[in-house]
Amino acid sequence: MAAIGFLNDQILYRDADGGLSCNDAFVAFLLAFRRHYDHVVLFSRVHPTPIDAPLALRVEGEGVEVIELPFYPRISALFTHPVRHWPGLDRALERLHGLDAVWLNTGHPVSVRALQLLGPTPRPRLVAALRGDYERDASIREGGAARVARAIQTAMMHAFAHYARRRGVPVLAYGDAAVARAQQLGLRALPFETTLLDGQLIADPPAPDPLLAVDLLVVCRLVREKGLDRLIEALPGLRGRDGRPATLAIVGEGPQEAPLRALVAAHGLDERVAFRGYVAHGKPLMQMVRSATVFALPSRTEGVPATVLEAMAMRVPVVATAVGGLPTLLADGRGVLLDAAEEGLGGRLQAALQQMLDDPAQRERIAAAAFQHVSGLTVEAQIARVVNVLEGADAPDA
Repeated sequence: MAAIGFLNDQILYRDADGGLSCNDAFVAFLLAFRRHYDHVVLFSRVHPTPIDAPLALRVEGEGVEVIELPFYPRISALFTHPVRHWPGLDRALERLHGLDAVWLNTGHPVSVRALQLLGPTPRPRLVAALRGDYERDASIREGGAARVARAIQTAMMHAFAHYARRRGVPVLAYGDAAVARAQQLGLRALPFETTLLDGQLIADPPAPDPLLAVDLLVVCRLVREKGLDRLIEALPGLRGRDGRPATLAIVGEGPQEAPLRALVAAHGLDERVAFRGYVAHGKPLMQMVRSATVFALPSRTEGVPATVLEAMAMRVPVVATAVGGLPTLLADGRGVLLDAAEEGLGGRLQAALQQMLDDPAQRERIAAAAFQHVSGLTVEAQIARVVNVLEGADAPDA
């Protein structure tokens, strides 16, 4: 029985019935590996506080196993409280030895430890993912300890590279910056993007729904890193296609929902902003995307967000900040990229959004280029590509 394990640092939640679930679309991508493996194993943290009802994505079913890692609230806790976490992590990671393949997270301390424990053995076969600028992201997350966080993450990247080079681990790199960073570390880089795009849904997308029509749409987890405060603050001066005040729909859940609602109220935008909550991936979500004029994502940090790929596949033009893998994804006229520097960003964002709303020819041109780029990036094709990499049948492109 072929088995693949994933060390990707996701958090799952336990409901009152003991089931595990999450709202993380990336986990859905990992579970889709059941197309090629009999057994999918998620090495995951489980939040210590149970929830009343399961979240949209149930992490269960035939061929799915969750190995719980000791819960650490932040990566920094692995260094500030090592005795509390590492003995349990080591016990959980012993299960790696029985797997045929393992997906690692480049530079993550738990993945570094996994490489140490596995040593030079030929099995399991390994692949690693580098989904953004982890050193920059670490400094942003840790705030006042930014310099220390960046230094630690840099040390982890070098430690990971040391062990990965010994085993020839290929790196799935999301965007040009990630490819360059992997190469700096002496690792074999393979340009890659994850997606949940279904080939049939791309070929036959849902029609826009007038009841869902909105000028601006964002789909993401409601966290500070996504920059939704920037989007809300740009909204008051924006006009829709017919000259009326522009509208915004926010799809998703997260810890920033209450502060964002307060910000909307403070700007008097309650009639112009709709919070639509979490919508599971699939036709209903794609219909929401198709019903929008512009998809906006002014993030502070990013990997390569699946929601941007989905907007591109649904022929909705994207305006985003140039962070993470977005500069590569939206290059060559496939979207509008904004300098991510905080100074003056509000004005740049407002001007770019207004230009897009006012210019149907620009929207059509960008949407067509974006669709051409992503139309072949289906979940089926991308998972098959990873399997080929693990089996040594796909040589690195860079």
